[in-house]
Amino acid sequence: MGMEDRKTFFDRHAASWDDRFHSAEEQARLAELVDSFGLAAGDAVLDVGTGTGVLLPFLRKTIGHRGRLAAMDFSFRMLQHAAERRKVADATIFNASVESIPFCSGRFDCVTCFAAFPHFPDKAKALLEMVRILRPGGKLAIAHLKSSDEINHLHGQIGGAVAHDRLPDPEALRLLMEDSGLIDISMVNEPGRFIALGRKA
Repeated sequence: MGMEDRKTFFDRHAASWDDRFHSAEEQARLAELVDSFGLAAGDAVLDVGTGTGVLLPFLRKTIGHRGRLAAMDFSFRMLQHAAERRKVADATIFNASVESIPFCSGRFDCVTCFAAFPHFPDKAKALLEMVRILRPGGKLAIAHLKSSDEINHLHGQIGGAVAHDRLPDPEALRLLMEDSGLIDISMVNEPGRFIALGRKA
């Protein structure tokens, strides 16, 4: 499946995408996930593959109003729903591909990528772009509320445009991250949580 098929898939599901995150339990899990990224007040953060912006309120709370928050996604309908739900009222949002991020190099303290990395066809190129826009010492966080096995099984069950979208196993992802210029890489891969963190050299 190509990128247009994926866009159609996510555009079609945009209206109901947030349904699974409405419970207090899921909101608490998202807050805990963002806490694990090690953000600080005043940081500049880009949320890549933001979808409907489910992480944005938690990112804003963490970096405060002095922090700079931006979000991007390749699905225009996802971004429309993010804007309609007022999740991004104080964030810069834009429709773009992760393989060509429209920011100059060294712009951000942290790049977050929640529930999106498996859908990037060229994962090596995506990582290079995300690392490029980090300042030296900046952080990249790739995260899910499922383990890699759980994510890959889910996509196989869903089928269609995302049937073969896979999250690499931790060691394969570690090598990709190292090749992109990240150091101090750490991984958590357990039922209900996947977090890969790295710092730009």
